[in-house]
Amino acid sequence: MKKRTRILAITAGLIAVLLAARVAMIPALMTLDGVKGQIVETLSQATGRPVTIHKLSLSVFPWLGIRLDGAVLGNARGFAPTPLARVDDARIEVRLLPLFNRHIVLRRVILTGLRLNLQENKAGLTNWATLIHGPKPSPRTPAAAQAEAHEAPAFVLVRAAGLIVRHALIHYHNARTHGRDTLSDLTLRLGAIVPGRPVAIAMHALLKTAGHPAFPFRLGAQATYDASGLTLAPLHLRVADLAIHGRVHVLHTATGLSAHGRLVAPPFAPRPLLTALGLPYAPRDPHVLKRASANMGFHWDASGLTLAPLRLTLDKTTMTGRITRIARPLLYKVHLAIDHLRPLPYLPVPAPANAPPAPRTASPTHAAPAPPSMAASLPLDATISCARLRVHGLVATDLQAHIRSSAGHVVVKPLTMSLYHGGFTGTIKAVLTRHPRTWRVRGLVRNVQTSAVLRALQLFPEFSGALDADVHLQGSGTKLAAIERSVSGRLTARMPKGVFRGIDLDFIAKDPKAVAGAHRARANQGTAFTGLHASATVARGVVHMHALALHTTRAVIHGHGRVTLATKSINYLLEVALPSGFVIPVRVQGPAGHIKFNVSLNRLFSDSNHNGLGSTLRTLGGALKHALGIP
Repeated sequence: MKKRTRILAITAGLIAVLLAARVAMIPALMTLDGVKGQIVETLSQATGRPVTIHKLSLSVFPWLGIRLDGAVLGNARGFAPTPLARVDDARIEVRLLPLFNRHIVLRRVILTGLRLNLQENKAGLTNWATLIHGPKPSPRTPAAAQAEAHEAPAFVLVRAAGLIVRHALIHYHNARTHGRDTLSDLTLRLGAIVPGRPVAIAMHALLKTAGHPAFPFRLGAQATYDASGLTLAPLHLRVADLAIHGRVHVLHTATGLSAHGRLVAPPFAPRPLLTALGLPYAPRDPHVLKRASANMGFHWDASGLTLAPLRLTLDKTTMTGRITRIARPLLYKVHLAIDHLRPLPYLPVPAPANAPPAPRTASPTHAAPAPPSMAASLPLDATISCARLRVHGLVATDLQAHIRSSAGHVVVKPLTMSLYHGGFTGTIKAVLTRHPRTWRVRGLVRNVQTSAVLRALQLFPEFSGALDADVHLQGSGTKLAAIERSVSGRLTARMPKGVFRGIDLDFIAKDPKAVAGAHRARANQGTAFTGLHASATVARGVVHMHALALHTTRAVIHGHGRVTLATKSINYLLEVALPSGFVIPVRVQGPAGHIKFNVSLNRLFSDSNHNGLGSTLRTLGGALKHALGIP
């Protein structure tokens, strides 16, 4: 028995050696030129692109494999002559024994040195679109179609392969937006995609966008493929220090690829992320940009991208709504509801005052248009609501705005908000492509409490009352100081009743002898008035009040003067007309918060003829001026 077993073992070993030797001789006995030509022809017909293979070879151990050296896939018509794809080395490994039953069992595909050149032209067409939709089928005769239907396939693919990509490089160029993105040092490991079974995906690379340094990019997911498409769940994505997780469904329909799902970014710190992305941004307030998060559903197809429902948080602000990017024609549609917002702390830190000015080459008659920023030039149609907005100390509530933007021209219409027990309704237009940027405001103010507004703006808290006004203003610049120096336009105001503090004009009207100094004893009092009407023009930051009329209990008051916005100072003359015809002039002067009311004795005595006092008042006035030490 032992001798017989030994003979059988030796015989089996010899047969195995002979088979192995025969298999090992396959690469030497086969001529691959014809096979290479068939592969090139098949790939060219399947992709509709020219395909070239520099060298094709076979290997046997440890797996039967096909190796392609220098494979190139040509670009689509109408694009640059640069190839769409190039592979330095491609290996396809299959199991040997199933081939005898005409079954192909792929073990894995290894691509080394892959180079992809993805392009999108100005019309929005991509150089990979035909690979997704497939080339147009060539016309066939009925006889050829019938013969093809009865022809049995030579081999049947019974199991797909896993994919390994090493040292890949992917370029993406968008001719419409001039964007250039690169994925370098890309490594991808993908298990065999079998319908109904999950497969692990792992990828890492360096992502670089135009004008920014490269940053790490990692992706991990469990993928499941079935008849409906590809599902990535769970999905984990990390860009620099930003971690995102969620699930994605990718579908292949008659119109092309589409995807939908949900992505969640747990709370993270935006400042380190901005630093890693190479974005030189420092806000005015160092206490902002400390915490952010996102939770969004999305849907993407060839027509565009929609983020909805969308929930974003930034520090203590929460935004909900939807954002849609329509591909053709390019348009961003935004619907956002904001609970509260303070935009000024997020503005960039202003340049230091002693910074050297930029060199000036020439002084043209008209300033050249400034190149619009990417954000300013985006076509936008947005509906924004904000429960509470704070700007320069001014607080508005229940803000509703419809914003349209195209080629740097921005129109906010309509714009409504509640403002200190009243409201504002108007329109804002801005041109962001000019230098300096220009803006125009037209609106109606109704029943706004002036004391609260003036205190918030640190202007003249001495005035109070419910204000109705028509506003037509224009100016240039984005900083408050530049706006104050440039603002021009016209204003009209109406106030049914109100008070200005600092002087009691009714007391003076009751006893004109108090003009000499009694008003100082009542400086903490105020003057209540009714029926105020005023009109003004604004030129280069100076408000010229041409006509003001108001009524008190005992007098009718008219006035004129000016207010300088940059210095927040007022220089005004009030003329208090008594029922007897006597007119008392009161000068209102000073910066905000330190306004003084003084009776102008010089003007009083110079207008003595108008007041009907004649030479008697002039004599009395001279003595009074001498007693008071007034020159």
